[in-house]
Amino acid sequence: MATSQGGKLRVGVLFGGRSTEHEVSLASGRAIMSNLDQNRYEVVPILITPAGGWRLLPEPEAEAEAGLEVFFPPVPGKNALLFPEGGEAGAVDVFFPIIHGTFGEDGTLQGLLELASAAFVGPGCLSSAASMDKTAAKALLRAAGLPVLPSQNITQSHWEAEREGIIDDASSDIGFPLFVKPASTGSSVGIHRVESAEDFAAAVDDAFSYDSKVLIEEEAKGRELECAIIEDPSGGPPLASPLAEIFPLEGWYDYEAKYTPGKTEVTIPANVSRGASGKMQEIARAAFGALGCSGLARVDFFFRETRGEIYINELNTLPGFTELSGYPKMIAEAGINYPAMLDRLIDCALARQARVAKRHFSRAN
Repeated sequence: MATSQGGKLRVGVLFGGRSTEHEVSLASGRAIMSNLDQNRYEVVPILITPAGGWRLLPEPEAEAEAGLEVFFPPVPGKNALLFPEGGEAGAVDVFFPIIHGTFGEDGTLQGLLELASAAFVGPGCLSSAASMDKTAAKALLRAAGLPVLPSQNITQSHWEAEREGIIDDASSDIGFPLFVKPASTGSSVGIHRVESAEDFAAAVDDAFSYDSKVLIEEEAKGRELECAIIEDPSGGPPLASPLAEIFPLEGWYDYEAKYTPGKTEVTIPANVSRGASGKMQEIARAAFGALGCSGLARVDFFFRETRGEIYINELNTLPGFTELSGYPKMIAEAGINYPAMLDRLIDCALARQARVAKRHFSRAN
């Protein structure tokens, strides 16, 4: 394994990216880099610009213009960042991809790293892609017998051909208010709460500006709770954290509420019964397994307390790591502080790559 001269692991933190969540990823990446143990790791800040260019930064807070252009070839065993004009910028022992949304959380970046046989934090290509696509994730969760809200899926061609029929179906089968969601965005980007048929078409048109598939879903009308999952690098069962409860102070839990200080209150641990908490932790672990995840995930729930009904809203394979983010706070409530959490995630990545290295990818002689 290639390490720096001091024997430290070289951790390439990939942050930024091409998606609408670029700024959130910048905050997550810099929070991670500020909490990595400098005695154990050499941080390699790799900023991906909104245009998709890779920049090796001199330090985590630097702007893209201060960085050197690099690229990462999918060549197994090398794991080196290269300069376009020739020469290496150094090998990386493990990558920490914290690029939220499209081209970072959707399996595309994970596929590149898998092609290179590189160790990286978080779920792999298939589980990342399936979890990011809300329609695919709900199908897999339903197939595993896990509870999800009633919903409908529509494609752009279907919408263009059957607009009035889709509106009628949504009105009769789901009812208003309902939510319209692009299939593969995060941080509530492009999501609309729709209160009437008159507002439905505009919400769907906007959602299609972000994705080619759209999910129409019943409004949950329940408490919003989250559970953080972190894997055990030694192979034991994953840890399910104490729950967090989300209280948007205005409206619903949209992008502004998630990332604007003072817009949302979070209670950790959530004030729910031991039985309900244990059930959600059990479902969170099951969802983690059903979607083939590894390393980490955050599972979001709706809890209709008066009916005792629990529904999975979604599973996020690369949740926020900012100072406002719930994932590191829930893991801390479980007794693992931020630097120790990063240690564990990196250990999980290295352990998984060691297992992958033992597999046969061609016919044995």
